[in-house]
Amino acid sequence: MSFLLIGVLISSALLLSSTNLKNWMSRRRAVMNTLLIVNGFLLGYGTILAKYLERPFSTSLSIIGYLLVVCAIICIYRTSLHDELSTNAKVLHAINITIGIALTAGTLYFTYIFFLFSEDGNGEIWKLFVPLVLYGIAYVIQMKAIGVQRKSIVYTVAVIQILMPVVLLLLWMVVPGEGGL
Repeated sequence: MSFLLIGVLISSALLLSSTNLKNWMSRRRAVMNTLLIVNGFLLGYGTILAKYLERPFSTSLSIIGYLLVVCAIICIYRTSLHDELSTNAKVLHAINITIGIALTAGTLYFTYIFFLFSEDGNGEIWKLFVPLVLYGIAYVIQMKAIGVQRKSIVYTVAVIQILMPVVLLLLWMVVPGEGGL
């Protein structure tokens, strides 16, 4: 179970960065968020594995796993929405985090469904990742626009980002060729 070893290493790095023994990283919040995101994926993977255990163990371990994933998401919000940000920036970060989580979960779900029910593996899987890539590009543009105080660009990009999950659903309808499953 290599994911357990990676999970322990990530958890150790989170503990080391939160105690701040040394200033070993220059961009502490970015590193913390990256570690929390990777830890959340590992916790989600472990929770999926726990669902397939025998009955009394699967229920309790799945509940604990879901609670740990929720805690990781809460920690991502807590490290991203710090006090130095203005109210508008906090709202935009909260929207960005929520849309990012929804797009990532949707992309992973649709990829799983595609591989589960795909008969020919026609190479159309890359279309499922288009909204996630567009979201990343829009996020970078939005953060650059916040830096130069271009509020019209920031809010326009925010509206586009809110529509990204809809784009993911529309692409899912197109990928199988017959309008979904």
